[in-house]
Amino acid sequence: MPKPLLSSDAIFDAALRILTEEGAGGLTIRNLATHLKCSNSTLYQQVGTAEQLVRGVVARAFADLEIAFDADAAWEVAAQSWCAALRGALLDQPELCRLMSISDRAVVVDYVHRLLVVLERDGFSHSQAIEIGGILAHVTVSMTISDIAAPGQWDDPRVFATTVRWLIHGMAAARAERLLRPAHRTRSDTP
Repeated sequence: MPKPLLSSDAIFDAALRILTEEGAGGLTIRNLATHLKCSNSTLYQQVGTAEQLVRGVVARAFADLEIAFDADAAWEVAAQSWCAALRGALLDQPELCRLMSISDRAVVVDYVHRLLVVLERDGFSHSQAIEIGGILAHVTVSMTISDIAAPGQWDDPRVFATTVRWLIHGMAAARAERLLRPAHRTRSDTP
């Protein structure tokens, strides 16, 4: 009698245990199949390629992260808090970061959406909020992954905090310029 297929929950739970216990290098189809007492082909049938397994593990792990930031503060403080919280959650999961790639952009979308709510509440248009959220997410994730990949080279927390502060300061200045720039006059407006 054929063995019933494994649930994706069982597969990803086992994969996350391996990631925690053995690190990113231990997350192979063969090792996962051994832990689940199934064949490699069963896993390939369930999750697809090894790359698809890794992308699924990253998505699952990220969905389980508890990330809280100061959403009630003014947008500048909230954005700094948001970046710090995302970075902290990623630093707590270095093996997860070792698996992440540009293909995993979508895993932060829900978290970025929470920042967009704050930005729009404080007067940014939806398109401006998306641009700001995208930039801050990119910088936060990229710097964190780089710091984990090469510890001791650029991972001074002050570098990250300064980068984020400068970005937010620049965004605030650009916003102020747009708000303070006089409306463009047409010939019919001139006295």
